[in-house]
Order: sequence, then structure tokens, then C-alpha cells
Amino acid sequence: MKSSDTQMELVRRYLGGEATLEEARRLESMLAVDAQLRRDYLAYARVEAGLSSKVRPKLVKTASPARWFSWRPLTAAAAGIVFGMFCTSMLFAYVAPTFGKVMTLLQDSFESGPAPEVTGLPREIGKWSGDFTEVVGEQLGVKPPNGKKMLRFLRADYEGKVKPEGSYFSEVYRLVDVRAYRREFGDGGAVAQLSAVFDAFAFPSGESFDCSVSLHALDAETALALRENPNANITRESLAMACSNRARLDRDPKTWQPVSAELRLPPHTDFLLLHLSAVNSRSSQRRITFDGHYLDDVRLTLGRRAPLP
Repeated sequence: MKSSDTQMELVRRYLGGEATLEEARRLESMLAVDAQLRRDYLAYARVEAGLSSKVRPKLVKTASPARWFSWRPLTAAAAGIVFGMFCTSMLFAYVAPTFGKVMTLLQDSFESGPAPEVTGLPREIGKWSGDFTEVVGEQLGVKPPNGKKMLRFLRADYEGKVKPEGSYFSEVYRLVDVRAYRREFGDGGAVAQLSAVFDAFAFPSGESFDCSVSLHALDAETALALRENPNANITRESLAMACSNRARLDRDPKTWQPVSAELRLPPHTDFLLLHLSAVNSRSSQRRITFDGHYLDDVRLTLGRRAPLP
């Protein structure tokens, strides 16, 4: 069943840069709960993107300060904005695909949306999953860097994990569909960056904790198979991957520590798997529980660089 004329008029106004802030928020709320509207939105956005690629309009500023956008999106911006609807943050920054510019595919500070599912590798696109975690407010001297919430790592296992004994990594994942952006990286000229910040309570001097992030480029077959095989070896199955160096967490709960990784995307990438973890790093301390370790401000961006020769 197609979306109503009223809904599609709101989509048209939004993609045309005519929506007010109130209308944009109303559309965000509808997209979050209406799968058919999301499909119709993306279909309409692709048409708009195709038309704009032929016309190539320049940036046009509007006179009214009440408009949510002060310019009409450029080629493929409309198709890209839909990713912001699947994130818990509405923020989506798009610029033309020229070198040095970036678009934000995901920005999440855990302010809204459900807590991560406790399933290990993700079974659904666009949702957090992983080991036992919870979304919390300020606690144990740790305050969210932005907003009022953050993600707390609890355990290094998930529901139904085979042989959880000996686990000491607490991990979360998210699967992001990037097929709508294929023209941005089909020539091998795009780089994805995953960044986040980590913190911990003032733990004893005899303990040690690390944190890290990694990005995995997957084809559609591999990505969709994850829901059937929670024990899949994602490193072996990836088209390409990039991992940050492990960052050692300090003992000051007031300092959040940034970590990031960059990955040049293979042309046949369909999905990106985000992987973020906290680690009981000392061999003498490798236990399955975590006392007070946190994650926030997860951001995934896509930018362009000169293709490799």
C-alpha cells in the first residue's frame, strides 16, 4: 500500500528544501515507524537525485530563516538523507562528492531508540546488537560528553553464546546499508571513517582496560548471512577491513578518549559492519564482567579521496 498523498507532499517539501523545522521533525517521527513510507521516501529521493544530476543546480539560498534547510540538496543528496532517518540522530550533513568533503551516514549518542539487542552479530539492518549492555545516564563519576545518555558495557557474552567462558571483550555491532551510495565509491575513491569516544570509572591501579573500533566492508550475501550465523568469522568474510589501534583507558572518569578507524571502500561494498569494543586487557584480569565502562558519540562518515592507481 502506497503512502498517503499528505505524507508524500511532506516528503516532497522536505527533499525540496521547503519544509519547516516542525515539518522535518514530523517526517522523522513518521519514517521511524512506517516501513512503507521509508520505501516510498527512498524511491522518491532517487528520482529527485536523478533529475538533479541532469540539471546540476547551484546552491540557492532562501530568504526565510524558518526553513530547515537554506539550500536545495545537490545530486544524490536526497537519496542519502534517508540514512539519517534510520539513525537515532536526525543529523545528516551532505555535500557534493568532491575531494575532501564528507557526508555523515550515522551519528548516535544513544539519546533515543532501543537498547542494543543481546544477539552478538546483528540480525537486523540499522540496529545495535552485541554483548550485554545498557543505555544509562550519568553514573560512577562518568558523565555523557553530549546529551544525557551513553552506552554501558556490562558483560563479554550475549544470550545463547556458545562457550562464553573465557570471554573478555564486550562488543557492539551495527550493520549499515550503503548501496544507495554506490556511485560515491564505485570508482574506489571513497573512504569511510568510524569514530567514537570511550570512558571508564576510576578503576584500581592494578587493572587495565583497552578500547577499539573496526570497520568491515561486506557484500550483500555475507551481510544478510550474519543473522543465520552468529559465530561467523567477519574478518575472514569481509571484502576489506580496518581496525584502530587499541587505546588504553585512563583512570580519570572526566576524560573521554577518542578512537577512530578509516577504510577505503571496495567498489562492490553493499554494507558496512561497525564493531566497537571494550577489553579486559591484562591476562591476569581477563573476566567476563565490566564494572563501569562506556561508549558514546559514534559517528560514521563517508568522504572521497583520489582513487588508488
